[in-house]
Amino acid sequence: MKSVLVEFTRFNDLATGVLRSGDEYLRTIKDNPVQQVRMEIDQIDFNDTIKKLRYATHDETERKQALNKLSTLVSNLLRRHEDRKQQQKLLELVTGNPDAEAEDLLRLVKEIQQREKSNTLEEGPLLAELGKDSDSLLQVDLVTNSAELSALPFESALSEDGTPLFLQGKGVVLTRRVRGEFNETLPEWQEKPRVLFAWSEAGGAVPHDLHYEALLQALEMWLPKTDVESVLFEVGNAKLRQIEAAAKEGNFTHIHLLAHGSQLKHDDDQRFGIALDHPIEKADVVSPEQLSKALAGSRSSAVVVTLAACDAGNENDVINPEKSLARQLHVSGFPVVIASQLPLTVPGANILVKHFYEDLFEGLDLREALHRTRVQLYRQSEDTGHDWVSLVGYVQLREGYADYRLKAQFKILRNLSAKAEALAGSGAPLEQFSTIVEKLKIRIQSLNSLLQETHNLQALDENRGLLGSAEKRRAEVLFRHLGDDDSMRESRHALAEAYRWYEEAFAANPSHHWSGVQYLALQAALKGTVDRNDWKTAYRAAEVDRKRPDEYWALGSLTELALLSRLIDEPTDDTAEVYL
Repeated sequence: MKSVLVEFTRFNDLATGVLRSGDEYLRTIKDNPVQQVRMEIDQIDFNDTIKKLRYATHDETERKQALNKLSTLVSNLLRRHEDRKQQQKLLELVTGNPDAEAEDLLRLVKEIQQREKSNTLEEGPLLAELGKDSDSLLQVDLVTNSAELSALPFESALSEDGTPLFLQGKGVVLTRRVRGEFNETLPEWQEKPRVLFAWSEAGGAVPHDLHYEALLQALEMWLPKTDVESVLFEVGNAKLRQIEAAAKEGNFTHIHLLAHGSQLKHDDDQRFGIALDHPIEKADVVSPEQLSKALAGSRSSAVVVTLAACDAGNENDVINPEKSLARQLHVSGFPVVIASQLPLTVPGANILVKHFYEDLFEGLDLREALHRTRVQLYRQSEDTGHDWVSLVGYVQLREGYADYRLKAQFKILRNLSAKAEALAGSGAPLEQFSTIVEKLKIRIQSLNSLLQETHNLQALDENRGLLGSAEKRRAEVLFRHLGDDDSMRESRHALAEAYRWYEEAFAANPSHHWSGVQYLALQAALKGTVDRNDWKTAYRAAEVDRKRPDEYWALGSLTELALLSRLIDEPTDDTAEVYL
């Protein structure tokens, strides 16, 4: 996935600030020269406009007008800049032309004034990045250091033709993040997920059953036969102390909170918290700081927090140095926080939990899962309004994220194979095996996509090997559990694909004897022979590896190579039985 850094900053205190029309900011896009951009709205006008995006208080016409105004504002900030050079050139023409006619001077002065009035906007380097041909999703990695800029709904930005920017090309996913020392201590991504699901109806009814079922469905391939709570732990009508106790004991990798957002009841604090059950007063509006403290026990393990609550990402209290629920959790050490910067519809919250977690636990890149969720919200806007704008993601991915995805894919492949075996033992209908075949196809698509993004040699080797493994497992399910003529043909095709991937992996790195053994075994099965030179290369690589301390995989390779040697009448140092 290609990523483009877009960063805004200004001088003076960044923790607080107000929007002032005419104020200038510095914008950096990738390694391009720093440019000046000018604010086109003041705080009072912005407050009046953003309030019109609240479903309960304004009609659809008002909401659309407000959204168009804000979309144009953030589009200009992202894509355009002031053409100071052109202005200076015109001024030089005026002052450096003493013989010019009065009419010419007057025309130039009017042109300068008109350019000043229109902010003299020119398209910037982001548009060039978006215009480049790409066969994958583009990430706009947004860093807004100034408090007042964090309040702007950059997610509503438009492309040149007036369509939403996130639909441009193969897709654009805008993510936010904050600079800080906490980025050095982010937790590692774990291969196996464990989810904490906490919900509360203190502020009104919530669709907790739908969210629980959606999480169960997304986690299907990770769930054991018994003890579901070891993977999905639920805290219903949660009190803050219950969430704190669960977070401290659970070693969770993902946290999903479903509750109602509510404004804090303090005169000097206009931020939003979430309504949780209070042991006596029934409703307790929990501040961002309180929630962050309660979740501290999972800070060393949890990599994703989702907040299905209205205004959990609301940053409109720009004069308060303390920030929203989403931002507070992010800077406290959670790498990814997904929330809503505006009111969130019930259908929108349901789409968020279903599509985001389903894609995430299928092994998709988190940024792609976020993008696909926004696309789904946009497609169902008749039910979800402008929730596609409201969805905001704070994302800071540490080095090694691609490696984690590879390991997670391998776990998923093993889980799918184990599930096929379990289904076979229980006499399950053929439809369930067809479902596993389809899931394996999804794995293959995801691995193919990941292969395009991988540049590290070791990761490339592992990815090619995983693609071979996925095709081999697909062939096995088709052959053993479906078995009709079409499935048999598809099975052989899958084996041929597995053979191709293992051959490619071994050719790229002949020292990896395990990919060579897979390639040669499939060659024997499909063609009745093995390549003598490749066999010798794999054998020598395995012999070198077996001399390393605690090296066992090489002995497995040597066992299989000894068996394959009979096809080419090549001797091995020992027999297969000795290697075993």
